Amino acid sequence: EAIELQREILDSEATTETENVEMIMTTVFPILILPFFMLTIFLVQFIGGEVNDEKSTKSMEIIISNVSPKTHFFAKVISNNLFIIMQVILIVIYSAIGIFLRKMVGGDSIINGVAGEVGTAIKSLSTTVLSDKFIPILIFTIILMILTFIAYSLLAGILASMSTNAEDYQQVQVPIVVVLLLGYYLSIMAGMFKGATFIKILSFIPFISAILSPSLLVMGQIGLIEVIISVLLMIITIYLL
Repeated sequence: EAIELQREILDSEATTETENVEMIMTTVFPILILPFFMLTIFLVQFIGGEVNDEKSTKSMEIIISNVSPKTHFFAKVISNNLFIIMQVILIVIYSAIGIFLRKMVGGDSIINGVAGEVGTAIKSLSTTVLSDKFIPILIFTIILMILTFIAYSLLAGILASMSTNAEDYQQVQVPIVVVLLLGYYLSIMAGMFKGATFIKILSFIPFISAILSPSLLVMGQIGLIEVIISVLLMIITIYLL
C-alpha cells in the first residue's frame, strides 16, 4: 500500500528564498570557510615558527647584516601569503579533479544526491537574492580574505618577536586561535541573529570580518557599503600593525 506524506507548514511567513539561504548557511558555507580557517592557522604557525627558528639558531644576525629588518619581514610575509594563496588554488583544483574522477567511476548518484539539492538552492538564490550581488560578494570576499591573511601574518610576526622560543610562541598564539574560532562559529550561527545589531557590529571588527561579513551579506543583513567599510577597517588595521 502506498504511503501518503502530507507537508505541514510550521512557519506561514517563511519563503522558499529564506529556506534556501538557511540551507546554504548551515551546509555549504561552513564547508567553504573551513579551508580559510585552517589555512590561517597554518599561516600563523609558519611565520611564528620561522621567526623563532631564526632567533634560536642565530641566523637572524646574518640575515640582518645583509638586508634591513623591514625588507626581511616584508619578504617573509609576502612569501608565506603567496604560499597560502597557492594552497587555496590547489584545493580548488584538487576538489574539481576529485569530483570529476568520482563521476567517471560511477559516483553520479552520490554526487548528484548531495550536490543536487545544494545546486538547486544556489540556482534559486542566484536568480533571486544573489542575482545582482554574486560578483560583488565574490570580489569583496576575496579582498577581505587576502587582507585578513596579511593582518594575521603581521600579528603573528609581532607575537613571535615577543617570544623567546617555540614553546612560548605556542602560548602566545592562543588569542589568535580564539579570535578565529569566534569568527568561525559566529558565521555559522549568523542566521540565528536575524536583524540583531550586535552581529552587524561584529562584522566590522578586523580579523573576523572576512568570515562574518560575507555570510551576513548573503543573508541580506548588511549591504555592500558595510562590506566596503570592513575592507577599509582591515586596511587601517594592517597599516597600524
